[in-house]
Amino acid sequence: MIDHPALRENLYKDIPKLPQSRIVNVSMSFGISEVQDFDPDGDRASKSIPWPNISRAVLARDDYRCRVCGNGSLTAVDGSKDYNKIHFSLEVHHIIPRKDGGSDSFRNLITLCEECHRKTFSDGYSGIPVGKAKDLFSFGKTFLFALPADSLGLFRGNIRSATLEDYDRIFDPTENRYRVMPMLNARLRINVAELNVDDYRSLVSAIIREHDVKDYFTLEAKGGNMPIKVRILLDGQSDLLV
Repeated sequence: MIDHPALRENLYKDIPKLPQSRIVNVSMSFGISEVQDFDPDGDRASKSIPWPNISRAVLARDDYRCRVCGNGSLTAVDGSKDYNKIHFSLEVHHIIPRKDGGSDSFRNLITLCEECHRKTFSDGYSGIPVGKAKDLFSFGKTFLFALPADSLGLFRGNIRSATLEDYDRIFDPTENRYRVMPMLNARLRINVAELNVDDYRSLVSAIIREHDVKDYFTLEAKGGNMPIKVRILLDGQSDLLV
């Protein structure tokens, strides 16, 4: 069970997915129909887009900020000209390196600051921005987890409510079931629990026995007036289990 994708920790999977509205805006601005968010596992299969086009579009997609630490600073650079020079401390990173067959595609590219990008070369080039691999997944860390509505009985702790924007529960007549799907300007209430790694693995192992669970990813939700990062399970059809 420990080898199930939903039980494997991955720093990239804890970065919130971008809202669909951002993807649509970047697609329209750059005239690129293939705009997607990055894939935590990277990508080898997609057709590469010319680097000058894809690199600029990825920076815009990621709002000109490091997706790991949030840094998007500009610093002045001394120059001999009569105008100021600005250093843009962001770089576009290949999750799967080119040397290993990684593509120049949206699924394989992510914006990192110089410091986080430098750290991807640690641990024999892990591709993950950490200083020491052993510190990556501390068992003392906690995170917020969205409980599937029909699995609430499996959890005995405190549950809070949050709201997912641009998602809704929609009835699919072709499959005769409700599915949670992206929908612009919609709002969906979800149940959220705070868990440590051990409790998460125990709870998700129980959910896997009841559901077809494919993996997890992270979305930004609203908890009160504050944005929060929430880990969410995906079913076999990549629908949200909430």
